[in-house]
Amino acid sequence: MGYLHFSIYLGVFAGILQIVGYLFYVKKINVGRVKPNTATWSIWAFGAVLESSSYVFTTGDWVKNILPIACGVSAVLLFFYCLRFGYFKRLTSFEWFLVLLDCTAIFIWWWYSSAVYANLFLVSTAIVSFIPIFLHVWRDPMVEDAKPWYIWTIAYSTLAVVVVLRWEKWEDLVYPLIFAILHAIVAILALDSRMPGKFKFGA
Repeated sequence: MGYLHFSIYLGVFAGILQIVGYLFYVKKINVGRVKPNTATWSIWAFGAVLESSSYVFTTGDWVKNILPIACGVSAVLLFFYCLRFGYFKRLTSFEWFLVLLDCTAIFIWWWYSSAVYANLFLVSTAIVSFIPIFLHVWRDPMVEDAKPWYIWTIAYSTLAVVVVLRWEKWEDLVYPLIFAILHAIVAILALDSRMPGKFKFGA
């Protein structure tokens, strides 16, 4: 039973890391290092709430659900923060497509009465939603700061360990594993070391 108690500490640690990542992100907004598009973050917040909710119903395990709940709440709070300090830019056709996909996930959840199907679908849409970020940061590593993304990567990786320690079904592992990979890619692309003559792990 020792590893189960250890998994609780890891679950709490993952949730705290998730919040810390958002706090670092807010810090970067305050100093002008990151300039968030409020309209885009409205979509991210909506997607985060759906993703978190579906994962909560998928696992039914409060320890595994600490991080996704922290993520959903933090994303919504960051959206409201962006209302004051961010800027508005019209949503692209691609972003409207993401909204449609998120709404489709709600329909799937209702139609099949399955949070698992909805969660797996939302994970796949998350992969699609990260493609523009990958391309944007690849072209200009300075548009994002690496530190919050590394923190989020560690948080999701920790959750993956929690899932393994409290193993029940493979569906529980998809969300943290995929999101750890997605955030890690952004973190690597955002490293200032890619800029000529610079090496700075997020000031």
